[in-house]
Amino acid sequence: METGQKKIGERILNRLKKDKPVHVKLPGGGIINMDSPVPFLLVYRMPPDEKDLFTLQLGKTESSYLMAEGSSDLSALVNELSQELADRFGAFMLLEVWVTDKKDADDFTVHFNHEGAKSIAESLQSELDAIRIGRTRLSASLKEGGSPAPPYFSPVLNKKQAKRSEIIMVGLEIKPIYINPDTGRSYPLFLRELRKAFGKAVRKTFFEFIRLHTSHNASHFEMLGKTVIEDIVWDIDKELAGYSNQFNFLFLVTPVNLDEAWKAFEKSDFRKNPVFHYRPMPIDPELIKRKLYNLPIEKISDPTIAFLFRDKRKEIDRMLNMMAEREKPDFMHSSLQLFGRIDDHLVETAQALLVAIPPPGDDPKKKFLTAEKFAAMARAELKYLQKQCPDMASEVHIREDIEGILVSRGVLWISDEFKVSRERAKGLIQHEVGTHIVTYYNGKAQPFRLFYTGVPGYEQLQEGLAVLAEYIMDGLTNQRLRTLAARVVAVDYMVTGHSFVETFHLLRGKYHFPPKNAFTTTMRAFRGGGLTKDAVYLKGFLNLLEYIRGGRELEPLLIGKIQEDYLPIVEELIHRKLLKPIPVRPRYLEKEFREKTEILKKDITIFNMIG
Repeated sequence: METGQKKIGERILNRLKKDKPVHVKLPGGGIINMDSPVPFLLVYRMPPDEKDLFTLQLGKTESSYLMAEGSSDLSALVNELSQELADRFGAFMLLEVWVTDKKDADDFTVHFNHEGAKSIAESLQSELDAIRIGRTRLSASLKEGGSPAPPYFSPVLNKKQAKRSEIIMVGLEIKPIYINPDTGRSYPLFLRELRKAFGKAVRKTFFEFIRLHTSHNASHFEMLGKTVIEDIVWDIDKELAGYSNQFNFLFLVTPVNLDEAWKAFEKSDFRKNPVFHYRPMPIDPELIKRKLYNLPIEKISDPTIAFLFRDKRKEIDRMLNMMAEREKPDFMHSSLQLFGRIDDHLVETAQALLVAIPPPGDDPKKKFLTAEKFAAMARAELKYLQKQCPDMASEVHIREDIEGILVSRGVLWISDEFKVSRERAKGLIQHEVGTHIVTYYNGKAQPFRLFYTGVPGYEQLQEGLAVLAEYIMDGLTNQRLRTLAARVVAVDYMVTGHSFVETFHLLRGKYHFPPKNAFTTTMRAFRGGGLTKDAVYLKGFLNLLEYIRGGRELEPLLIGKIQEDYLPIVEELIHRKLLKPIPVRPRYLEKEFREKTEILKKDITIFNMIG
């Protein structure tokens, strides 16, 4: 080994012995990366024609890789590294990858040349052969004998040397199906999906090797993914959070003249559509959108994180569209894109609830809490939660220019005219504080800001959890269920082309809501130009009941403002040690309330909850 390479080898081994990550530049512009000591290495050597079709396309998705110029003699360095890690873990695997120019080749060809590598080569071939990109099915074949290395290079290690040190060598020949042969450029959307699928197939193969041949402790293949994140990820995460925080969506689409609008509507004998006024728009949506799409998300090598950021960018884009379209017809169409469409089953369930639950009679003895007393309850609940997390710096404010109550960025805002019945108060505290504020601060505890700003579509799961919290605390009353159902019916009526007045009279006439309640529910559906968000409360709750009946736990859902479809991503990031345990558990997950959630694991529907 040459002096320069020897020093590099010593430096690498020294860091691995201390369980430190390795990120070392090699002579000739190469690099070796290991997020932590592991018994495998992906190797790529640039071909002699210097036409690199791999590194910038499929490379750098793994936690352990070596990429270098083909002219560099890496055998001594790789041998020393492989032997060190084989001694430590009992075996070591080298996977060398190259791009073929054979037009008649399969999309992937797995090469091996000794019996000990056969089962691992078969595992890799099986994983690659299962890849589907849209309607495209990729092919993978197995080739035994010959060299598991590019035809224009000698193997990084010779066969005897590898066998003596318990080192398994497998080669992977890739057809550049992600490249347009006419332009030499990649198909970006196809490549995006291929990188994700390719990385997963490789990690599953490494995991199979580890499980069968080594002492390395890994219980899931995603634990082998990247654990060291490139700087560009944190830069873009910060930028996305900054753009999210430049405007308060709910404040900007909620009217500020509700009392005056109600009085004018009442004076017209409920015949004239009310006129709503809104806060001034503090941003120029087009300027933010321009900056948003200048973020170089395509440069992120981690497919999972790149997906998260692209999805968040799309959500912010849709919100900005709604800001620009406020009080215009297109606002409602953008809202449907953001919050999802209202399906027939949801509407039918809502209508059935409104029929099954009779309207309330007058109860002169019913006692209500004022805004001040409810705020005191909320502050007491925050103190309880702060015992688990002293850094939890949430606040409670009462103000006159909002309707009801809402949580925004970890702060509880209460209307000065707000009142709530005593029977609902505890449940509502767990809705607002125990769910919305708790998930905000659990999200803030994570390295990625989007876990507290909210992943796209998080509202459905959030509101489902919040309604579940009401149920657990005995606050999901019949009239609360009627309100949630009425919100769905009002949104559906609005979406199907009915006016404010028609929707109001549907709730008041057919479903017997008092005028003020019917007005509030209708206003929530029509605010901004048609906000469909109110349908997610009942929809989220129904989906959550199904989730619980499947025997799944609630705690993973509280890691931040996530959606249920993101759980596999959350689990992957936890396995990769990129997410932390939640610091705050809400009161409704304590042992004393466990019986209520256990009941839900049986075949109970929302109609069984009618008192």
